[in-house]
Amino acid sequence: MRTINVIKGDIQFQWKYGFYLLYFIMVVLYLLFLSLLNGTVKETVAAICVYSDPAAMGMFFMGAMVLLEKSQKVLSSLAVSPMKPGEYIAGKVVSIALISELVGVVIMLQGKTQNYFLTIIGILAGSLLFSLCGIIVGTKINTINQYIVGTLPFEMIGFVPVIAYRIGFLWNSKWMLIHPGCAAIRLMEGDGSMLLFCICSVVVWIMLLYVIAIRCVRKMFAER
Repeated sequence: MRTINVIKGDIQFQWKYGFYLLYFIMVVLYLLFLSLLNGTVKETVAAICVYSDPAAMGMFFMGAMVLLEKSQKVLSSLAVSPMKPGEYIAGKVVSIALISELVGVVIMLQGKTQNYFLTIIGILAGSLLFSLCGIIVGTKINTINQYIVGTLPFEMIGFVPVIAYRIGFLWNSKWMLIHPGCAAIRLMEGDGSMLLFCICSVVVWIMLLYVIAIRCVRKMFAER
């Protein structure tokens, strides 16, 4: 019950600070842009858009949320409350994932998917991966400039190989699925040809990042 209340609180926080409005504007812009494209180009661009924004936006919004909580001294209150690090993380990642799912599915309607269930799973996986990365970085910084610098390595590793993979680089190689982003974008398009490899990859990486995030949040609470 407490975790549900934490999630509700984070959703209200996001609504108050205009996260939903920003996502709405993003959707409109993406749909207008995709309406100008056709064929396989439109499908490829739609998949990359879903991966790079609704899913990956968790990283950027996560940093904003953590920084706002730090600046408003919210974390000081949370640190002495009964809230556990796992509940704090759940509130953040689930609330962001809900927006990512909604926006991602709407954009993917303009592209192509073989299986909408896998698409939903892929968007969720991408959102969780980037949100956890955002929490890890967010716990260690105090300014937006520090956050931008801190997320650069994650952005390079998370985007460049995946975009290259999606446009055809080693698309049929199972080894590329070791990269969770490659596995996630394949799921986003509903491609079940390497389903087991994709699921294993994203699950292992999400578990690893979650363990790291728990330690980072626990340390951040201890320092408040």
